[in-house]
Amino acid sequence: MPVMTGLESTRHIRAFERKKKVEPVTIITLTGLSGPEIEHDAYVSGVDLFLTRPLKLQGLVDALKMTGVVKTEEEDEAKSENGEADCHT
Repeated sequence: MPVMTGLESTRHIRAFERKKKVEPVTIITLTGLSGPEIEHDAYVSGVDLFLTRPLKLQGLVDALKMTGVVKTEEEDEAKSENGEADCHT
């Protein structure tokens, strides 16, 4: 049994970020549950992006690009042109 739900974890993470005054991380929820109330609860808890299963791989990639977790090809090309090394893939 999990110690807490994903939404409880999200609330704890957000409280920690506020207390320590650190930059918020991106929190993406991927769940089999759906519905306006569940989605609302997720966003109120501090979730940045709410996704439901089933989710095609391209949908996940698009969501990660949208939140800035994964760079777009244009961002990678711009960094290459500027001579910046990329340590994250």
